[in-house]
Amino acid sequence: MSEKKVDAAQAIEQNAYVPTYKVKPEFKEAILRAIGNRPFNEIAGLMNAINVEVMDHNTLTQVVQVVGQFPYINVAPILANINNYVEQIVED
Repeated sequence: MSEKKVDAAQAIEQNAYVPTYKVKPEFKEAILRAIGNRPFNEIAGLMNAINVEVMDHNTLTQVVQVVGQFPYINVAPILANINNYVEQIVED
């Protein structure tokens, strides 16, 4: 079995594309309405994460995962309509 050789002269991707999203102020308001009655220690990290104007894809994914841990009846409207709260930033 022959080993593949790495081409050391091959160009390395310097500007990998990572989707970013503009977070609308309504997102924080909707989250607060849905889970704002929870203990501070339970939601403080989440509130800090969404208190931004721009969020990268990985952070948005983590936020959705955390929000998904709360009762369905509270968060389903937010998660079902996530595109109403974030807008992908498309670079030219």
